[in-house]
Amino acid sequence: MTVVVGRRAWRANARELSTRTTIELTWAMLMKQFHTSGLARLMNQLCRRARRFGPRCIAAVLGLLILLPATPTSSWAAEPTVQQFPFRVRPNWDGFRNRLHPEKLPKVRQNFGYRDSNLAGGKRSGEIGGFIQRATTTASYAKAIPTVTLNDPLSASGTFAVTADEGSSGMLIGWFHERSRGWRTPNSLAFRVDGNGGKYWLFYEYGTRNWSTGGAGAYEGLRYQTTKTKPFPADGTVHHWELTYDPNGPDEEGVITFTVDGRTWNPLPVPLRHKKDGAEFNRFGLFNQQVAGGGLEIYMDDITVNGQRYGFDSNPDWQAVGNAVEFEERIVRPYHNFGFSPTSHAGGESGEIGGIIFRDEKPSYYGAPVAELSLDDRLAASGKLAFLAAGSDSGVLLGFFNSRFKRANAIPDHKQKQPDYLAIMIEGPSRVGHYFRAAYVSTNREGAAPTEDPLTGEPRPVIKPDGRSHNWSLDYSPTAAKGAGRITVTLDGETHSLDLQPAHRQAGATFDRFGLFNIQAGGHHIQLYVDDVSLTTGNGDR
Repeated sequence: MTVVVGRRAWRANARELSTRTTIELTWAMLMKQFHTSGLARLMNQLCRRARRFGPRCIAAVLGLLILLPATPTSSWAAEPTVQQFPFRVRPNWDGFRNRLHPEKLPKVRQNFGYRDSNLAGGKRSGEIGGFIQRATTTASYAKAIPTVTLNDPLSASGTFAVTADEGSSGMLIGWFHERSRGWRTPNSLAFRVDGNGGKYWLFYEYGTRNWSTGGAGAYEGLRYQTTKTKPFPADGTVHHWELTYDPNGPDEEGVITFTVDGRTWNPLPVPLRHKKDGAEFNRFGLFNQQVAGGGLEIYMDDITVNGQRYGFDSNPDWQAVGNAVEFEERIVRPYHNFGFSPTSHAGGESGEIGGIIFRDEKPSYYGAPVAELSLDDRLAASGKLAFLAAGSDSGVLLGFFNSRFKRANAIPDHKQKQPDYLAIMIEGPSRVGHYFRAAYVSTNREGAAPTEDPLTGEPRPVIKPDGRSHNWSLDYSPTAAKGAGRITVTLDGETHSLDLQPAHRQAGATFDRFGLFNIQAGGHHIQLYVDDVSLTTGNGDR
């Protein structure tokens, strides 16, 4: 539809201008902006021009606008400027706190296995144990067993004594797989000794083959930080333990039961979806918690596994992996180490971006400078990525953000969201792993990153830290969702969308970078690489 204003009325307005030059400039600017800019930017330019020449110019500008044919909003949008980043050479990207190094790398010492001591309460000398330290590198001492799964009943019991522990230390006793890696550990069902410097807590937990997990603790209440239950002292006291798994619990769920010194703690259900996800175990024994930290000294004896007793009166020659080594830990919280890398994990040729990124309260990023963009602009990015490793409670953001706000943001995300970003969030609860989902936050620090579709309840896709190469894309349309804006995210062909809330869109957001940036909350690390990136770096008039 075209709206026509009488020429006489328009000319009357034009005659009120101080000079004919002004109207010619205004008309030239109008036509240029009509062809190269979005409607919102056009109005801003016109208003600035009108203010410069006074109120009479406003009438002329409005008259010119009315003369224009009514056109769908999308036709006003500028063609975005798109740039390719194959990363064959180091790009001119901007890094902030992305390469951090401790003054001294911490030492890792593993020294455990068979011992001829008698500290765990056995009738005769001989036991297993020693000093076990948290580290991102696997260490274990275990019996090879026929493969069992979450469809099999499992039982184990024995004695243990913790003679010393450092803060932030931990190790596990139970079933796992020879290829189990990471924290929380996939393909595992065990109890964990969590050292806190002279005292420790006990947890019992599991991990499926695809990193879904569950756990509970030997204490009253929901959190050990607030429980009335006293921790165990690391004073060498001998304790008796039992760990069982019943695959035939209520509603086809599995049930884990943990007993210490005759007290059975709350049963831990293994939901049917986790049972179906499955897990395989071909080892039983001791293994370290695979995240950087301290060490503890523990000894175990008189172990029975699925009816088979091990008294350790002599060396059992269990399989040892990394249990007698010393080295420097390279992945230390909160020391990020990401940016350009000459590697090719993501599936392209040599050269990519990524590395070790921690969830941490302080800001960090590595991003490509782009023209100032906003929620009024069409935004898009795509490429390849590989997710190599992840700890529990870890994550990262990949997308558009504001570097000035990011650098200055000192508020943890759990208190107030970091402002001005539109991105893919790779993060999730430990029971699930890592959702691959759309996320945004406006300038007023309000936004959304739902783990389920707000309309259908369908969960967002989950990405596994298995090193596979994935194709991904991020697209934002400012005119979709009745003008509120819509984010569309794709992972290997699986697509989901997130509509912005109208109030959040009205609040706005501006972006001057695209790249990797951290979630500002305490947690652990992820290792991720991105390659062959195509992204919006500006719009046609900029």
